[in-house]
Amino acid sequence: MIPREDIVAGILSTPIVTLLLEVEEVKPSPRSRALFELLAEVGAFQRKGDKYRRGRSPPEVTELSPISDAVAEIFQHIVFPYLVSGRKATRLSPELIRALYVYTSAYQIMRIEVTQELLKYGGLTLVAGWFPCGFSSELMSISGRDVVIVEEREDILTMEMDRLSLIPLAPSPTGQELAAASFYSFETTSLSGLDELINKYGKFDTAIVCSRGVDMEKIDKIADEVYFIAIRDRPIDLFNQALIKGLGLTPPATDEKFLKKAEKKELGPLTIYVIRGASTA
Repeated sequence: MIPREDIVAGILSTPIVTLLLEVEEVKPSPRSRALFELLAEVGAFQRKGDKYRRGRSPPEVTELSPISDAVAEIFQHIVFPYLVSGRKATRLSPELIRALYVYTSAYQIMRIEVTQELLKYGGLTLVAGWFPCGFSSELMSISGRDVVIVEEREDILTMEMDRLSLIPLAPSPTGQELAAASFYSFETTSLSGLDELINKYGKFDTAIVCSRGVDMEKIDKIADEVYFIAIRDRPIDLFNQALIKGLGLTPPATDEKFLKKAEKKELGPLTIYVIRGASTA
């Protein structure tokens, strides 16, 4: 569902990881421990107490896919600097913008399956945090949803604004995979202020949060159905969290009381928390 091998290959193909694999053993500083935790999860190192040893058979990288190339670019310029120094990417080059957009395509099959499995037809859907999962046109074409997409950085949101502007509007699905619904809107705002959107759009039929942090108590009040999607694959989850933080976006919370009480569904490498679904709304 998510091309894990492509993501791992992208990380391993970077010059910095190639250099680190020349080291037999290292005792990382507290600041860089998160980097080696991620590299251990992808098989490059093995943890031995407070040290990390090079894996006995580090995964070999052969041919790279476009997603792998994108991950390599992102790791080198966003994830690695954040993990070792806490530096955030305030300005994004055109190359990084393209890589970030390609990375969202890694979740396309997941988006399609989630939309088919969970959502009834029609209604207004709030996408609370577009990146990295990229929910948009699948909601429109598969379940006939009108969509409001919220993101915290304008340069991130602009990637999807430009793409959707090229898709013709249609009053109903036309049978084309990327046929748009009749309405979509974009908002650049903090995920902590989602309750303010109800004054502009009214109450939402559905809210979808994927691998991002929101105030679930607020979002529970502005949507009839609420779904929170967490990625259970640990290497991808660690990579995403570092990427989200490196971009200055809000990472997913881990102790939300709403998630603890929610019904859980498993779909491939995903855990979908149904805060309130169609049957319980």
